[in-house]
Amino acid sequence: MARKTLGILILLLMSACVTTVTGPQKNINPAKQLEVLISLGAGYIQNRQYGRAKENLMKALELDPRSPGALNAFGLVYQLEGEMDLSEEYFKKAIQVSPNFAMVRNNYGAFLYQQGRYEEAIEHLNVAAEDRLYPRRAQVFLNLGISHLKLGQKDEAERTLLRSVQLNNRQPRALLELAEIKFQQKDYADARRYFAQLEASRQTTSRSLWLCVRISKVFNNEDKAASCGLLLKNTFPNTYEYRRYQMSQNP
Repeated sequence: MARKTLGILILLLMSACVTTVTGPQKNINPAKQLEVLISLGAGYIQNRQYGRAKENLMKALELDPRSPGALNAFGLVYQLEGEMDLSEEYFKKAIQVSPNFAMVRNNYGAFLYQQGRYEEAIEHLNVAAEDRLYPRRAQVFLNLGISHLKLGQKDEAERTLLRSVQLNNRQPRALLELAEIKFQQKDYADARRYFAQLEASRQTTSRSLWLCVRISKVFNNEDKAASCGLLLKNTFPNTYEYRRYQMSQNP
């Protein structure tokens, strides 16, 4: 998914998907067989074996044509294959049979984000966020925050990103966006605090390095600003952020 997908996180199908792929067992009850087939489909999706995934998911739908888990999984696999009409059709079917299924609401929200349909994405993500027991709820709030940013709704973006970090403080994207928001608000102390948490994750991007330069300059840490600038030059020389850095060096 090379388009806009990594502005937002698309979750896989089960909170603990299996990645070891084996054949479905015989002599088990239909409910267990359905669970096994969906888990197999999820494992094949993780391994990018989409044809094998669909074989198992089709068997799951033969057992239960209204299985929200199988319908959701089909929506995801078709999205990954670029079959957007089919993907949306299956996500909608899953929501129709299980309106409060947080996983499909989140996946469909991610799908809508990818299509640039940010307001619709927010509608579905808000439903997912209401499920207090959903194990990936922190990522739902992250998805919401990024969607609000796309619409220029910075107050709502900040609120939902803060919720994301409250639920899981090890999310680099949420920390980066919060640090950027605080920097734009000239709340440099909070910007530095969020950036310090981001640095601890050891996930470096062109955006994080450019933000590092700007925060370091505010606090007169010229050595760190120079170090981040050099890393930006060496690692991400063809980026918008590096061009901004070059311009800042030659006003």
